[in-house]
Amino acid sequence: MNAKLVKYLVGIVSVGLGALLSGCFDVVPMTTVHPVTQEGADIMTVYKITTWISVAIFFAVSIPICIALYRFREKPGDESIPEQVHGNAFLEFLWTVIPVVLLLIIAIPTWQVIFKQAKPFPEGQSLKVEVIGHQWWWEFRYPELGIVTANELHLPENTNITLDLTSADVIHSFWVPRFGGKVDTVPGHNNPMYWVTPTASDTPGGDYYQGQCVELCGLSHALMRFQAVIHKKDEFDRWAKTYNEPPKVVTSLEKKGDQIFHTICQACHAISGTASAQIPGPKIGPDLSNFGNRRTLGAGTLENNQENLFKWVKDSTSVKPGSLMGNLGLDDESVRAVNAYIRNSTVKVY
Repeated sequence: MNAKLVKYLVGIVSVGLGALLSGCFDVVPMTTVHPVTQEGADIMTVYKITTWISVAIFFAVSIPICIALYRFREKPGDESIPEQVHGNAFLEFLWTVIPVVLLLIIAIPTWQVIFKQAKPFPEGQSLKVEVIGHQWWWEFRYPELGIVTANELHLPENTNITLDLTSADVIHSFWVPRFGGKVDTVPGHNNPMYWVTPTASDTPGGDYYQGQCVELCGLSHALMRFQAVIHKKDEFDRWAKTYNEPPKVVTSLEKKGDQIFHTICQACHAISGTASAQIPGPKIGPDLSNFGNRRTLGAGTLENNQENLFKWVKDSTSVKPGSLMGNLGLDDESVRAVNAYIRNSTVKVY
């Protein structure tokens, strides 16, 4: 084979492999190639089969094409016509059968994974969580524990989880890349999802995995994030036991924030153990119980600290366009009072 052709082929292969492998090593928040659940590993198995078959097809087609382009290129002074071939029954049969076989190799494990992941856990052998998508935040309800929270999905390690997914407004799509596949949340309809959670590390507060809405759902779709938190079982039990304890209001600033919250904010938000949680009917804003323990605010938009919370309460649309809370018209002192109240309305358990 001509040395120049070999050089070109090596260059093409090197660039292709570099691009292919560049996304396979770092464990980044939204990676799908480092699953931590069995469901994710099953999907990854199908992904690997499909990927390697695609790579083999790419080279099986591109290498002969490159050779043919070089060998039968027009040469100066050469006016001869290559031998003309009109059909080959064996080759035509072969390149019909080979794709069928390759598609079956992909289809069989795909079917197996689809049916396996659609199979519910036996009754009473999983923790049930109701997941409700909102524009643009996530609500998580634990009916067996009497807990309602938002934007952080707390789960115990090595546990069967049954998720019932629905939407309060438009179609969203629920996805934790390192856990497995994505499932749509549809208004007026429940879509089930089944997981077995991974083993948690000894990190205080649990292991955090990034989640995201992956169905275009409006102006702030890209800012509709959440985190799945995997705890050691004893840590999860402490979290669940203390979650609904009422806030301990001590300082004068917290007392002022308590008054403002229950005058202005309780129409849309609730905090367990307070009058805001006794108002009947659904809330249009996230439940703020245990808010001080959360890592983020605004559905994963900002780190949960005093500076960012001030910005959010002052005018949420400056952070998340289209937010219903908007500008409440509070002066700076009132904003700081509300922040002091909701950030301390928690019992630290980690």
